Amino acid sequence: MDDNAQPHRILAVEELLESEDITRMDWPAYSPDLNPVEHVWDALGRRTAARLHHPENTQKLKQMLIEEWALIPQEMLHQLDLSMRRRCEANNAVRGEHIPY
Repeated sequence: MDDNAQPHRILAVEELLESEDITRMDWPAYSPDLNPVEHVWDALGRRTAARLHHPENTQKLKQMLIEEWALIPQEMLHQLDLSMRRRCEANNAVRGEHIPY
């Protein structure tokens, strides 16, 4: 995923993509609906907030996040993966496939 962030545009990344014959897909900046990990972070945040006991320190928060991460249903991740084609097609329909951002 390339959201035009500066680290994605450095020469080393450009050269790697070219050497692997990877074509960039234009991707609008600030597009959380098109970034699958944003949906996972949201689910993790909701699961953590729903706990009865909130962490008292960063070590307990880390442990809570690890526990909740392991409990995220694989089916949710699978459905998120399946939805990406539809999301990208909807984005392209609105923005145009050939229009650079």
